[in-house]
Amino acid sequence: MIASTDQPAGPAGKESQEQVKDLRSFLAAYRAAYPDDVLDIHVPIKAEHECTAIGKHFEDLGKYPVVLFHRVITTSGQISRFPLMINVLGDRRKLAHAIGSTFEDVAIDWRKRVWEARHQPVVVGRSEAPVKENVLVGERVNLLDLPAMRIHEMDPGPYITAGMLTTFHPDKWIDNCALQRGFIAGPREIRCSLAPHTHNLLNYLGYGERGKEMKLAYWIGHHPAVIMGAHSGLNYPESHYVTASAVAGQSLRLVPSETLGDDFLVPADAEFVIEGTMVPGKRAPEAPFGEYSRYYGPQRMGEVFEVTALTYRNDAIWDSFLVGINNNYGGAQLEASIYAAVKRAVPQVQRVVVPVSGSGGFHAYIQIKKTHEGQPREAIMAALSSSPKIKHVIVVDEDIDVFDDRWVLWAVATRSQWDRDLVVVPNCFGAHLDPTTGERGLGTKGGIDATKPAPPKRFPLRINVPKDVLERVTLEEYVGPEALAKVPNSRDMKPGK
Repeated sequence: MIASTDQPAGPAGKESQEQVKDLRSFLAAYRAAYPDDVLDIHVPIKAEHECTAIGKHFEDLGKYPVVLFHRVITTSGQISRFPLMINVLGDRRKLAHAIGSTFEDVAIDWRKRVWEARHQPVVVGRSEAPVKENVLVGERVNLLDLPAMRIHEMDPGPYITAGMLTTFHPDKWIDNCALQRGFIAGPREIRCSLAPHTHNLLNYLGYGERGKEMKLAYWIGHHPAVIMGAHSGLNYPESHYVTASAVAGQSLRLVPSETLGDDFLVPADAEFVIEGTMVPGKRAPEAPFGEYSRYYGPQRMGEVFEVTALTYRNDAIWDSFLVGINNNYGGAQLEASIYAAVKRAVPQVQRVVVPVSGSGGFHAYIQIKKTHEGQPREAIMAALSSSPKIKHVIVVDEDIDVFDDRWVLWAVATRSQWDRDLVVVPNCFGAHLDPTTGERGLGTKGGIDATKPAPPKRFPLRINVPKDVLERVTLEEYVGPEALAKVPNSRDMKPGK
């Protein structure tokens, strides 16, 4: 239920008394908390490949700072008046900071906020909406002025990667939001990828069945908690604006669109909103595109988004995801959905991690407090059915650090036998961007029970060093901070380095 009012929400204007959560409020707070993790680059740099190179170099170091490029040369060769930002959702620290959680528990707390849904969105007038500070309609719109990145070598051009594509159900008029890529093919044309299994595709097909065009909008740049909420896995149809409010912990402010009708609502505090329509059946070539799997997705016929308006804030910041370079956000987003599914089957689940090593989507590590032998298989089946992306599941005990691939694989090596602990499920729907799935998107999924026997059965104890000794004897004291800083990372000692 969306309150429709031009007045502040709540008694005595309660909503107006707290700071509105938007991208700028997050950046200010995060910069104050972690000043060394926000970088400003004022040297001119190209949106074509060069910004990607900066992100790739940081990934090779295992670092994901927020980077603001202030003088971006667009793919059309002009210095953009808009700064470009990458990595605002770059790692778990940023996600946790956004919702007041911790590195370890961010996915769990994310899902709890979705369940609680204590806040509802509200509608404000155009004069109160920062995203209406600049309004361009029709031929005044030129998307090629935006600092959208051409990320990978084979990408056909600049892409919208951090845009929340929003449509409404054709009958129930319930909003749906998803991060779905868009190739900017011209000043007012975007070719989208409405992937299989997505609710935006279901809406698109629904409009086609009714012989109607579909209204839609991209909104780009908002508080990470709003993005996390809007991108939460939900039933169909179910409002993502409601979950955006829930995860942000305050009512998401919405405002009527410029060209799609007053009932088509968009976030009032976004940095940009791109409005337009899709005519069902109208398609044009889209991709190849370097995707989260770290492979190029093949060229396909993409749905054509015909742009009717562009609105944006003064000094608007263009947000981009480094797709295929940084998979931290995609993994954490899946963790929240998998945790919810596994929690229903195995209440003793402790944590779920979707690691970067599985391209932020194909692997899931599940930590449980095992009390009987059936739990690992129940957890595996629940996780595999929670998302088409999930392909391999490893279940471990609560003494295993699921945030470290080394120890998960150690558990597989020392606590599992293939003939006893392997679960194999053929002919499942898989991720369409997984290069090993067949033409119909079918693949084999599976899981490994890498847990110790349930009590009271005994199992050998892990080796350890007394905790008090580990706390007392530190490298800083015995080696010294200067010498310690000079010890090379193992990857720096590879031949040729």
